Amino acid sequence: MSKEKVMSDNQQQEPPTNPIQVSDGLTIEQAARLLFVSQAHVRTLLADGTLIGARTTQDGDVRIPRATVLSCKTQIRAVQQEGLDRMIGATDRMGLYDAEAADIPKHRKK
Repeated sequence: MSKEKVMSDNQQQEPPTNPIQVSDGLTIEQAARLLFVSQAHVRTLLADGTLIGARTTQDGDVRIPRATVLSCKTQIRAVQQEGLDRMIGATDRMGLYDAEAADIPKHRKK
């Protein structure tokens, strides 16, 4: 092995160049972008306990664990999908799009 690849015990690794590391958590802005919501809504999610494990840095910035935000995103998607499924079921039961569907030509498999 070359000397460059071997690091002695007393040497420290260089800090990563990425300013926000996974262990640092996400800022409110980053969480909002990941969840496709406003920063105000992220603050609401923090206040009502939906997003747990957040901490405040010495500078007063909030950091939210990435795993917590991703879990919340999964829950939001599940609720959205359930709502969409219920809406589709209701429109089917009411026959709201039957007339429009009748005008769509049927394609046959070749």
